[in-house]
Amino acid sequence: MEFILETRNLKKTYNAGTVQAVEALRGISLQFEKGRYYAIVGKSGCGKSTLMHILGALDTPTEGSVICAGEDVFGRSRKALAAFRRRQIGFVFQSYNLLQEHTALENILMPLHLDGRDPDEDYLRRTLQMLEIEGLKNKFPSQLSGGEQQRVAIARAMAAKPAIVLADEPTGNLDPNTSRHTLALLKDTVEQLGQTLILVTHDMDIASEAHVRIRIHQGEIVDVA
Repeated sequence: MEFILETRNLKKTYNAGTVQAVEALRGISLQFEKGRYYAIVGKSGCGKSTLMHILGALDTPTEGSVICAGEDVFGRSRKALAAFRRRQIGFVFQSYNLLQEHTALENILMPLHLDGRDPDEDYLRRTLQMLEIEGLKNKFPSQLSGGEQQRVAIARAMAAKPAIVLADEPTGNLDPNTSRHTLALLKDTVEQLGQTLILVTHDMDIASEAHVRIRIHQGEIVDVA
């Protein structure tokens, strides 16, 4: 069995000045297999987004480690950590986070440009086809619907051929029909590209379609099914 990512006893404590410290994560240990779809579920404030940010090295744990390719991600230099984020992780956020002054295609290619790399044209074409956005390349975000913007954001997450795609409530701003369609496209795309999908959601219907469901309550894992 090949684990592409592991967490070992992850803890995260936020110190809020004179207010009592908040334990967002309380010893999270998980293993993620290559090519699988994972849903992390739980009520608001349970720690699931904090876990997602640490998995993607957007935040650091107070204790514990995240292991990728046999190495602790947080044992790397700042430069190596940034390279890990750009090359191994694709992020999809609820708020799209598209640059308004750039076209859809420019937004999609931004991670590659920041890394000084040229796109794989065949891979890019295939990704745009799977996400049904070939005809939107030259449009600006303001000219796109919410569902179209999110599909552009998904393509941007895929652009660097990441091994792992992290999606934090990716359909939270979409209506139910658009949400289902967008999620189906996301799932089909990562499956065809052989990527691991880790998705945070509060929607149990969405979670029910995952290979593995991880339930978190007050910073602790209470069920894995």
